[in-house]
Amino acid sequence: MKPIDFEQSTKVLQKPGTLSDSQCGALPVWCDGKQCVSCWKPSIKERINILFGGNVWLGVMSGKTQPPVFVAGERVFEKTPFLPVLGRLGLKWVEVIAEAWKNLAEAAKMPDKRKHLYVGIVIGLVFGCLFGVSIGFAAGCLAGAIKEWWDSKGHGTVEIMDFIFTAIGALCGAFLSIPAIILYHLIIELYGKGN
Repeated sequence: MKPIDFEQSTKVLQKPGTLSDSQCGALPVWCDGKQCVSCWKPSIKERINILFGGNVWLGVMSGKTQPPVFVAGERVFEKTPFLPVLGRLGLKWVEVIAEAWKNLAEAAKMPDKRKHLYVGIVIGLVFGCLFGVSIGFAAGCLAGAIKEWWDSKGHGTVEIMDFIFTAIGALCGAFLSIPAIILYHLIIELYGKGN
């Protein structure tokens, strides 16, 4: 930020002799003997930082109260290194995943959730064997979504966990269809050579 002259200013505070022009400049102020008020113009970058950050930083020389050495609309302290920030983010993600896993483990104890899991496995396995792994998974997810839609029409209770368990079952069933397809082709090949 740059200090600017304004019409109400009553005097100009000069920079201390120990500072260079690049460190500090003259400061126009309005002064009534009790307080000093100055006017500052932020740069475009500082305006954006003030708009989204909401902070204006005022720095003064250590042990003195006036004049300000700087006024800034951006972070003026040393930024946190990237690795600790990444580490905190990783810990937060681990906590979120652990909480989700705990919720899934609790829900897995309920018989209706296990039923949705088994139905998803069967749908994923059958459609995976007939049409391919991705179709098996998609069919299981579609079945879970249709069941939740049906429940939303007043035929049951809508629960996102029901859909999640059906989708997990569909994923497991779709992957189980891979060895089933391989086994089927192996049997066909063995019987084909025997004839």
